[in-house]
Amino acid sequence: MPLRSSGDCAMSGSRYLLDTNAIIQLLKGNPQLALLASKADFLAASVIAELEFLSFRGLSDADAALYRAFRARIWICDVPSDDPLFTHMVVEARKTFNLKLPDAIIAATARANDLTVLTADDHFKLLPPPWQVHFYPPLPPP
Repeated sequence: MPLRSSGDCAMSGSRYLLDTNAIIQLLKGNPQLALLASKADFLAASVIAELEFLSFRGLSDADAALYRAFRARIWICDVPSDDPLFTHMVVEARKTFNLKLPDAIIAATARANDLTVLTADDHFKLLPPPWQVHFYPPLPPP
């Protein structure tokens, strides 16, 4: 059964779960990521990515406001506390593929909801099918 949060995260078509760097890159105006997101049937983020983004020490008030406007247009998927299959997927991603805990939760959220992680982080390359990951080119550093 798919996870639920602000709504049902499982839908048909191109469905992406943005990891934290994808949120940052999208809000910075990465044109390739913006095009991909604009063509998506469904965009979501894990509450973990949201917490990582909002807890960044250098986050400006303007960036926080931009995120709030963006958040109103996507689904935020919660972390289920009573789903042993979800817990198993997090543990598998952490132990088998050596992902950090936040990334393991993001990957498991995508898998549990039949979403594709949208990322530029190389460590997600360790995830074989049935894990779904789509990589985009990040903007060069300023």
